[in-house]
Amino acid sequence: EMKWNRILNMLFFHESWDIMVIKNDGSHSFPDNTLDILRRSTAQRLKKKFTFQADPFLLEKEDKLYIFYEAFNFRNSKGILRCRILDKNLKELDDVKLEGFDNLKCHLSFPFLFTTNGTLYMIPESSERKEVILFQAIDFPVRWKQVKVLLSDAPLTDNVLLTVNERFYLMSTSMENELVIHTAPEVTGKWEKITPLLEVCNEHNRSAGGPYTIDNKMYILTQECTPDTYGKSVFIKELNNLDISTFKESLVDNIPPSLNNSDGVHTLNFSDNYIVYDTKKNVFSPLSFLKKVAYKFIVKYRTLQLAWR
Repeated sequence: EMKWNRILNMLFFHESWDIMVIKNDGSHSFPDNTLDILRRSTAQRLKKKFTFQADPFLLEKEDKLYIFYEAFNFRNSKGILRCRILDKNLKELDDVKLEGFDNLKCHLSFPFLFTTNGTLYMIPESSERKEVILFQAIDFPVRWKQVKVLLSDAPLTDNVLLTVNERFYLMSTSMENELVIHTAPEVTGKWEKITPLLEVCNEHNRSAGGPYTIDNKMYILTQECTPDTYGKSVFIKELNNLDISTFKESLVDNIPPSLNNSDGVHTLNFSDNYIVYDTKKNVFSPLSFLKKVAYKFIVKYRTLQLAWR
């Protein structure tokens, strides 16, 4: 039965992702009551403009909410980076395409944001180029400039950067969903791959949002991905130890797709006043199989073009 369900899904269904936003009531205490707030709060769905509106990261600034996300449709089978701008009451004000990324000529997603020394940076996923690239905001939120290729010949997904004991660590996953860790003394420094002893709570390593330090404890989020299901749920984990010799995590909670009767959730982030996450629906379409074949063909062609560059 499961085999036939997979065949039917492959032939007649495709994934549609949307972004949900919750305005906190002041009682959010991550991670203690995160799941409770997600269950009891009414989430606002951003206006549907793309087949995939996913991988949301957010910033609050001057009474506005900026949600950076991946926008994807099947016409060109390539994700681009955009920013949806909302006021403090979640009224949508604008939706802008980010500038400074077109020259990469690849699929982009997971616009991980972080600030260091007062400067806002982004590390988007650019695994088709087999590069991990650092960008800096030069005219927020629209214009960005490439600062440095941090890693070359590295087809890595959903990279997040964190700081432990004044040292930077870059956590990524390989195309086989294996955890890959690099470290450097500074963001633009020389990044070196390390192979610490891994003490993991499950096999799901792919990042599902940024890391958070709360009450001197660091938490990471990873997404449940299996051969049958992409982006089923999100795991909240405590990072118990990270150095060049040891990586140790423990499971804190699991955020299921049942939050809003969806078929999946795979990215979650929050700020002082808002929570944002994406949600999946498997949509019926008689053209789904053709769309998936076209997508694989276009991605393969684009990958070969990038390899010849």
